[in-house]
Parts: sequence; C-alpha cells; structure tokens
Amino acid sequence: MFHVEHYDVVVIGAGHAGAEAANICEKYGLKTALITKNQSDLGKLSCNPSIGGVGKTHIASEVDILGGVICKIGDKSAIHYRVLNLSKGPAVWGVRAQIDRDLYVKNMKKYIKSSKIELIEDEAINILQKNNKIVGLECLKAGKIKSKIVILTTGTFLNGKIYFGNEVKEAGRIGNSSSKELAKFINKNFKTMRLKTGTPPRIYAQSIDYDILDPQPSENNGIFLSYFTKQNTNKNVNCYITKTNIKTHKIIRNNLDKSAMYSGIIKSQGVRYCPSIEDKITKFGDRNGHNIFLEPEGLNSNLVYPNGISNSLDKNIQLKFLRSIKGLENCKVDQYGYAVEYDTVDPRELKNNFETKKIENFFLAGQINGTTGYEEAAGQGIYAGIHAAMKIKKIKFDNKVFERENSYIGVLVDDLTKLGVTEPYRMFTSRAENRLKLRTDNSYERFSSTINNKVFNKTEYNLITKNIKDEKKILKKIKSLKYSPNDLKTKRIKVKKDGKIRNGFEVLKFLELSTKKFKDFFSVKIDQKLLTKIYFDSKYQVFYEREKKSYDQLNKNKNMNLTNIDFNKIPSLSREILEKLNKHRPTNLNDACKISGITPSALFQIMKYKKISGNKIARR
Repeated sequence: MFHVEHYDVVVIGAGHAGAEAANICEKYGLKTALITKNQSDLGKLSCNPSIGGVGKTHIASEVDILGGVICKIGDKSAIHYRVLNLSKGPAVWGVRAQIDRDLYVKNMKKYIKSSKIELIEDEAINILQKNNKIVGLECLKAGKIKSKIVILTTGTFLNGKIYFGNEVKEAGRIGNSSSKELAKFINKNFKTMRLKTGTPPRIYAQSIDYDILDPQPSENNGIFLSYFTKQNTNKNVNCYITKTNIKTHKIIRNNLDKSAMYSGIIKSQGVRYCPSIEDKITKFGDRNGHNIFLEPEGLNSNLVYPNGISNSLDKNIQLKFLRSIKGLENCKVDQYGYAVEYDTVDPRELKNNFETKKIENFFLAGQINGTTGYEEAAGQGIYAGIHAAMKIKKIKFDNKVFERENSYIGVLVDDLTKLGVTEPYRMFTSRAENRLKLRTDNSYERFSSTINNKVFNKTEYNLITKNIKDEKKILKKIKSLKYSPNDLKTKRIKVKKDGKIRNGFEVLKFLELSTKKFKDFFSVKIDQKLLTKIYFDSKYQVFYEREKKSYDQLNKNKNMNLTNIDFNKIPSLSREILEKLNKHRPTNLNDACKISGITPSALFQIMKYKKISGNKIARR
C-alpha cells in the first residue's frame, strides 16, 4: 500500500546535490519531496567549511545562473573571502568563501522551508520499480511513497565506514549512521566500487597560540560567489597559517602502521588532489613542511578547521603530531580526523542525463557518481533536476549549454559518463578544452538561452536581463567605432603600423582596465564587473582561435601511433598523467583521450612530442 502522497519527484539526501535537485524541480513546477534522516543536516558542510576555489567556483557559478542556491546561501553565510590566482588571467580565477557552518544550515533550512518542497524526515530503505521503471520508494517510517521520478544523492552514506587508525565504525560521517538497506538495492542492480575520503581534526580555538602565527585577512574586493550578491553583511574574520615540520613528519612516519590508509585496513582509492597528511609526507618526503590553514568554523563557534592535515591516524598519534606544530603546542581537540569509505556507482551506468540505463526515471547525483566536493555535487544535483523536469514537464531548455565546450558541468558529465572514475573526481580548469571561454565572469552569457523568470525572483530576473541588454548596447556602440593605427597613435595607444582598421572592441585589449579610462576613450559609462568581462573577451579573442586550431589538430591526429613512445621523456606532463599513461599504455591518441584524468593539454603535449621526435628519426 502506497503512502497517500504522490509526487512528481522524490529526492533522497539533502546535501548539496539533493538541495539543488529538489530546488530546481520545485521551481519548474514539479511536486517535490526531499527526504533526509535529520533536518539539522540539511545542506551540511561535512568537511571543509568553505565553498569555491579554482574549477569549483566555475561549476558553482554555473549552478548560480541556472537558478541554484549554493552561491547565494554561501554568500549569506560567508565570513571570509579570497580570490585564488588573481595574479593570473580570469580563466583560472577562483573565488573561495569561508563559510559559517551553522549559518549555512540555518539559511538553507529557511530557504527550503519557504519553498513548496515537502521536507520529510525519514530514511529511504528501498527503491520501488516495475518493469524496470520507477514507481516510488520505501521509507523506514512513512512506508511506500509513490513518485514518477527518484533522484538519489546519498553522498558518503552507502555502506559508509569511518576509520580512526585501527578503530572502525559504521557511519556516513561522524554522528550519522550509514545507509545499509539502500546499499543492498544499489549493489544488486548496478556496478559499484569503494572510494575513500577523509577529514582533519577539529581544534578548540582558545587552545591555539595565534600571536605567533601569520594572519590571512579576508579580501574585501567586492567579488562574491553569486552573480546576484551585492554585499556580505557578516563580520569577516581572519584565517591563520602555520605548517608541519621535521618533528611532525617523524612522528607520522614512525606511526604509519597506526594509519587506516597505510596499515592496509582501507584498500579503496582516496582523493588524489586532497591528500592526507600521511600521503603528503610519504610522497613528498623531501619537503621541510606543508602549509596548514587554520579556518574558523563560524562566528559563534569555538572550533577551528586545520585545512591540510586530513588523516586516519590513531587518535593519540594525532594529538602528538598536532602539538609538534607551531601555534598548536597546547592545542585541545574536539573531534579527531578520520577516513570515510563508501560505495559509489560506476557513472558509466548512467545515460548522459544522469538517468540510470537499467531503471527508467531513476537518477543519481553527487558523490554516489564517484565525485568529491560540494560544488561538483551541486552541479550534478541541478543537472539531474533539470533533466527530471524536462522529462516530466517537457520544459523548454537549451541542452546545448551542457556540451563540454560550453560549460564545466558539461565537462564533468561527459567525463563521468564516458570515462568513469578510478578515484574521486574533482574538477580542474585543465579538464576543459575551452577554459579561456568557460570563465566565472561569463556564466550568465553562456547560459543566457536558459534564463527564465521561473527560476529567479523578480529582482534577480530583472538584474540579469538588464545587464545582458546593457552589455549588448555597449558592445554594439564600441564595435561601431573605427580606429586606424594613426588614430590610436594620437591617443597614445601603441599598435602595429599595419594599416588595419580596428573597431573599439579590438582596441579595448590595449587599454588599461579602468572604468574611467573606458569612459574617457569611448564616451560610454560602464561598471567594473562588466568591463572586466568584455576586456578579457577582447584580450583572449586571438587565443580562442589558437585554442580551436589546437584541438582541431588533436581530432585530425586521433589515430597517431603511440606504441613506441616513452611518455617519461615528454616535458610538462604531471606525475598523475605519467602514472596513468604508463599503466594503460594507449596505442593511439584516441585511446589516450579515453583514460580518465588525461587532460586536453596533456594530449596536445603528447602529439607535439611525437611529431618532433618523429621528424628527428626521419632526418637520421
């Protein structure tokens, strides 16, 4: 007997993937339920209390423009901002916001409860299907619930186990039980694997000697996570920097047998790009120290997150090595670090809309697909939710925005569903062929064909549509202006004396990035945000064309023979790339591009090296 309520969509799991999936389904008019074991865990930041970073901000900005909530709620809950890679070009800029944990959950809960989403506090224990098509699900307390579509976002909870050295507990994260009944269904119906992640200890702030540490102030430069945020009204706080030392490393090396990762208890693959302190010391043993960023967990919290020392060591050893670190000599620990091992589904079990191939109307999103990170989860959640709405409501949506040349979400989906994973997947800008075009400052432009008033409130919708219209007017105006080299010389702008007539957009890259200079030169008023965007569009135009030619070359040379090549002799290839190439030994470029984690840049380096070395052999 089914529960009295019938839904269009039921989302299982209220983390970042689940919250985005439920939110976008409700916005598109679907009757939506969101199931979580505990409402207090809604949108919980399980590990690092931060949002953003290089590659991650790029996905989050796309979620934001699609009508998502991670950036808006992130800004409402932020207590510290930095822009990573600001000295480089905007293609690799990454806004990173330190988040107040409690405030984020509070703001997320308030948002969900103000919507039409029905929040159900229960545990999903089974997925119900008939003739390989979803009919609903079964919960521990509510029993059977009927639904046209089920979106599963279990995070690290499927058969989750946490490890403190040799101590093992069944849990999805500390304080939360693992999902064992649902895991039975998943393992019975899909190809699964075990993956691992981890977290550092939490330290009492009052036990840290901040006077001898270097502060890292918040950067108040008016750059936020969300396109729609105008200001952050929270008090901004300092983070602090310390580092491990030779004594720390000796303690850890001497006790690797008390680490779950190194004692052999855990055999699953961990996150390559967020290594444990045991990994750092074992693999990079020649370094004198590794940076640790002491990040406050909230304005009213007395806990600090020591970013950089995730580990699965015995609790006594953790305290010992912590107290060997500058500023932490007398530290007291609230919660020790631990490793988490959990079940995931091979993402090649999914269609490219994240619907499972074996069961119709059953979608998966988030860490269950082999990814890591809040932002990657949010991107998958909104992607699965949009495709659920497309299937039920037949909504009009330009799906071309999710092709890999148009968005980071497209890159992520393509990588997962075609290549699968061998380790937890994290987004990097190097994974994208068109990264110069896929910037955080132009997400609104790339997704402009999808923007409608259903997913934004009136103020947001008016803001984005006005900005798009203003940009078109300004571009039309400056492109109508023509300048010869002599015209530019009189304005003290140095260009080649080639007789070429340039329009204002082409000239823009030669100017200083200043709203005043722009107004003086073109007699057009512009704000800094828009100026930055169109300035780099102008500056990168020639590189867009070069980038396209490079990847056209890759396509033409996809059958290039690689059987006799020594990959170790190719300069600029990372350790990770070399490891994968030497393991798989691809016979040609086409085979190499099918290896998970091989970047477009690496493929181009291989092709270039092969052509050069081939020519040398021919000349002999």
